[in-house]
Amino acid sequence: MNKIFRNVNVKLYGVIGIIILLFGALAYEIYFDKPQYVTVRIKGSPGNWWWVTPRPPDFLANAVKVGDKEFNAANRATAEVLEVDVYDAGGPTKDVFLTVKLEAKQNSRTKKYSYKGEPLHIGGPISLNLDEAFFPGMVVEVYGVEIPKREYVEKQLKIKYENQWPFAYDAIVVGDTIKDGNGNVIAEIIQKERRPAEKEGVTLTGQIVKTFSPVFEDYFVTVKVKAIQKNEELIFREEQYLKVNNKVWLMFPHINMAGAYIMTIE
Repeated sequence: MNKIFRNVNVKLYGVIGIIILLFGALAYEIYFDKPQYVTVRIKGSPGNWWWVTPRPPDFLANAVKVGDKEFNAANRATAEVLEVDVYDAGGPTKDVFLTVKLEAKQNSRTKKYSYKGEPLHIGGPISLNLDEAFFPGMVVEVYGVEIPKREYVEKQLKIKYENQWPFAYDAIVVGDTIKDGNGNVIAEIIQKERRPAEKEGVTLTGQIVKTFSPVFEDYFVTVKVKAIQKNEELIFREEQYLKVNNKVWLMFPHINMAGAYIMTIE
């Protein structure tokens, strides 16, 4: 009988020892393990880059603020929102980009970071339980500890917004601006002019001639923009590449000039 009790005690002490070790490891990780921080850029998107996913709706874009945090089980902040950039998408959704500081783990062998057990890979998914919002997104940049300063260059675009109803011209207001989520002006209308819309016509003898619409108009608008320059590429609003003959989407307060052609970049 004593032998049985001794065996039971040995097993019990073993279980207790394992529990103590587990709690000790957990306590060390939560309270004593020095956290590592990494800063990432996140695009609001409920999926990976290869999915066609909707943009965040207005109510979600408006619920995320600079200073919002995510906390772990020990009530320690593991994520903090440093920047919020919100861009009008022409409807009830927005393009939302966050710069977030994360308490991450680094693999000593691969030197790769992970957050909440998921790898921090560019193009990979990430989700944050912030103060007032659950924000799903996709990692688009991993900066490390320091945030590189984004350098903007100022350019003037002459764009052609073609085949429009005449009433749209009054909505193109000189002086109107587009701002990012931090209140910085990234586009401003400088000048505008209108002409009858050009059309292609065919004469009775089969010749192709240029004609003009009696109804629709072409608008020629000069817009000053701030873009990020990467090598020789100009990037407007995070993802629009500015090149002659490319289309550009300009969502001003009074008009949505979506799909206007870039004629010149100065």
